[in-house]
Amino acid sequence: MNIFYTCLLILLSLNLNGQSVQNKNWEYSKVVYNSSAKNKIIITNSLPKGGGIVSYKGKEYNYFIFWTNIRNEALLPLDLKIKFPTVITFKSKESYAKVALTKANMTIDKVQEFDYGLTGKLALLTNESNQLKDLNNRISPFKNYLFYSAIFIHKTKWPVRAEYIIKDKKLFYKITAGKDVVMVPCGSLDFKN
Repeated sequence: MNIFYTCLLILLSLNLNGQSVQNKNWEYSKVVYNSSAKNKIIITNSLPKGGGIVSYKGKEYNYFIFWTNIRNEALLPLDLKIKFPTVITFKSKESYAKVALTKANMTIDKVQEFDYGLTGKLALLTNESNQLKDLNNRISPFKNYLFYSAIFIHKTKWPVRAEYIIKDKKLFYKITAGKDVVMVPCGSLDFKN
């Protein structure tokens, strides 16, 4: 009887693991922000995808690839500005992170690809010419803007999640690694007349 249950569990496990993920949307959070009755922003943040370990200057970093979609649901253009500090520290001082904004374009058709289709992860950490120092983009009315955020964490804990959050027109990047949580001020989202 034990062999029967063991075989049944194996078959169920294979069936669950073999199911298609094509319909998975990989969304972690989706928040609607209203600055007035007519000005609305929708921010969708992804789950991490891909991942692995890269070495840089004798230290190992786990990397995590995220995408974010910002939707301008207003009649006015929306200015997005993002700039990260060089190093982001967690409460446990031995663990720290670096966030890289890439020049690569994220598109919705890449959602099902490994690392969301982003290549050259090590170069994002080791070669600053592959990074954007800051992100400045104007989002037209009723348009989306998708972009990557690559996070490199030295001595991380699991699970890792990240999301852009608006507080008083200021943009923050909330990174969670296990029980470590850090809110990084990183920019702004402003409607322009």
